[in-house]
Amino acid sequence: MKPTQNQDYLATFFIALGHRRRQMLCSILAEIGPKGITYGGLKTKSGLSKATLSHHLNFMNKGGIIKRRIKGRETWYALDMSAVSICSGQFLQNILRGAKM
Repeated sequence: MKPTQNQDYLATFFIALGHRRRQMLCSILAEIGPKGITYGGLKTKSGLSKATLSHHLNFMNKGGIIKRRIKGRETWYALDMSAVSICSGQFLQNILRGAKM
């Protein structure tokens, strides 16, 4: 049996959450809210180096956890709450579908 496309997507989503620093970044972005924060602001607030922050934001972007927009010369980041909600719901549905009650 092969994983479904949905299972592959969910795996990428959860890999993006699978590190304590990415979980910290999610908390920061959740606290900031939908308006988001600049890369520089996120770097300052997180205390991560440029290379480390870029590495983790790349994972989070691939996993669909964040929204990224460019405004002038700045890149802004925000948590994509709709994607987080959808993926969490799909994961629970998949688990419950296989559960025998």
